[in-house]
Amino acid sequence: MLTTTLILEALRFVNLAHRRKAFDWKIKGVQSDAPRASNGFTLAAQLQFDSNTPPADIVCLNASYFPEAASSARLLGWLRAAERHGTWILAVDTAPLLLAQAGLLDGRAATIHWEEFDSARELFPKVDFRSSGVEQSGRIFTCSGGMAVLDMMLRFLTQHQGDEISQRVRQCFFLNDADASLVARDKKLSTAVETMRRCTAKPLPLDNIAVRANMSPRQLYRQFEAEFGVSPGKFYNAIRLQKAQSLLLNTRFPISQIAFACGYSTASWFGKSYKSFFGITPNEERARLAAGKAQSENRLAMFFQPNSSLLVNILGQGATPLSADRGRILP
Repeated sequence: MLTTTLILEALRFVNLAHRRKAFDWKIKGVQSDAPRASNGFTLAAQLQFDSNTPPADIVCLNASYFPEAASSARLLGWLRAAERHGTWILAVDTAPLLLAQAGLLDGRAATIHWEEFDSARELFPKVDFRSSGVEQSGRIFTCSGGMAVLDMMLRFLTQHQGDEISQRVRQCFFLNDADASLVARDKKLSTAVETMRRCTAKPLPLDNIAVRANMSPRQLYRQFEAEFGVSPGKFYNAIRLQKAQSLLLNTRFPISQIAFACGYSTASWFGKSYKSFFGITPNEERARLAAGKAQSENRLAMFFQPNSSLLVNILGQGATPLSADRGRILP
């Protein structure tokens, strides 16, 4: 709901700045005529997705849990047609997975919600997924979600509407003149962390990581203790196990394959490390996911304006409303 609201409010503020309806939208359902956000709010779809809809000027995809449930040949084909048409495409939260499935992110930099980051890298090796808030490649924006959506919209509006309109939208959100994005960490430390994230299948010695970050081993240790409160070794181990959890929850890879992808030579060693870190075994993790998924039914929606001037599509977040015949939402 937050990401959906930020997108729509940014567009509404553009209308206020122009004092005319520069943008218009309606809700278009993909799987449901009443997609429900995880906070309980429901959107009322006015139309159903139709792959025969002409290519749009702007498409915003916003998905949350189980985005794969929205994937279809019709939707992916429509997205490819939109990209060929020169459409601006803005994908939020887990929606970049749909663009990756459509082949629209191959060879491009992209970002995604942090819970899907590691599994997305494994599933789509041709995509340069990065752990950032917003990435742009040509007319395609990807955003990790949350408040980063506002940063994405302001960057997009600067290019689409001009700097003056973008600044007026910033004022409508009561943002100060400072950059709204998070303050970057020390560049050397950031390099060390990114090196760890990229080298999980074959973990590097910490001395090697220090060299790549242009630091001494002692500096590396001190920086991690100061910034994160743990040693670089424990931090590295946490990155590998968090990747393992993402792969367990978001892919069907065998546990032995996940263990290897995260730098563990045996499944038993991986299982012991995983339970020590998360409190449950990898098998128990997948069983818990299956039980929760059986109680949840994904629902997504699109916002669009059917005329040729604008098409804003948002795959809405959330699950179906509670009812006897339509399943239950996750806690």
